[in-house]
Amino acid sequence: MRNFLKYEAVTTMERNAALTAVADALGAAGGWIVDHTLFSDIMATIRFALPGDRTGIFEAALADAGLTVEPAAGTAGAEEVNGAISLTFARGSGDLRRDVPAFS
Repeated sequence: MRNFLKYEAVTTMERNAALTAVADALGAAGGWIVDHTLFSDIMATIRFALPGDRTGIFEAALADAGLTVEPAAGTAGAEEVNGAISLTFARGSGDLRRDVPAFS
């Protein structure tokens, strides 16, 4: 059975900077993004895969970027772990509008 990690962070960081910080932290730990969901500019969820012995590196890279999460436990023996991190943006307005070009 594979382990599953779940992280949550609330941040005042700008949305794109926070998303880049998570992607960079995953890259530093040898992981990769599997999927993501954006909820306007209020919240984002990123699903990822990561070598089981690299969770500490991932958590440290997040902390270095200013994203504090609770450390995961019991993943060192796993070859690969899947997980998700949910980011809540404290400064989000809830309305992220996109221009849609007219078509005929």
